Amino acid sequence: MREVILKISMPDNWVKDVTTKYPNLIKFKECMPYGESGGRGLIEIDDTLGMTEDIVKEIEGHTEVCKIDISPINKGGVLGSIVTNKCVACRTLTGSDCFLTSALSLGDGSVEWKLITGGKGSLVNLIDNLEMNGCKVELKSTENLSSDNILTKRQEEIIQAAFQKGYYDCPKRITVKELAKIFDISQSTLGEILQRGEKKIISDHLYR
Repeated sequence: MREVILKISMPDNWVKDVTTKYPNLIKFKECMPYGESGGRGLIEIDDTLGMTEDIVKEIEGHTEVCKIDISPINKGGVLGSIVTNKCVACRTLTGSDCFLTSALSLGDGSVEWKLITGGKGSLVNLIDNLEMNGCKVELKSTENLSSDNILTKRQEEIIQAAFQKGYYDCPKRITVKELAKIFDISQSTLGEILQRGEKKIISDHLYR
């Protein structure tokens, strides 16, 4: 198994049309097939530039989009579920032996996928199928997978809760004591989980 980063430029679709017009970062938290040719996904839109309302209207008005539901989350962002009548990339990914760990819009109409490959030949097959469906694919990096660069499910759960509840805000909106109470663990245990998870995230960002 390997950790891989792909840059994918998809055929004309809502992602390409919206992200070339608006520079806001869009994170794809989940994507899966929907119906005969569509897709359903969970997205997070960064509202640092204050354009979320315009972006949502743009997405809602796209011919591919059947439905979008948006909810505000932590300061500076919104979370949304979206249903489309066409999603080549997510259907290709779901039919592969690779696992998506993160996906980000790059502002030029393309999307960066971070993947963990499955069996032998799984990456080649995924790239071949994406290209057969009209996508342009660029392999940005690939490296052997190790336990050192993967967050455990517990680390991810606690760091995500800490982020959403304002632990990383200045000033903090929640304390270690309050977070520990939510997860029914000691403050020292929670602090250790946060520290180890943060180290992995920083290491992955600096040295990937």
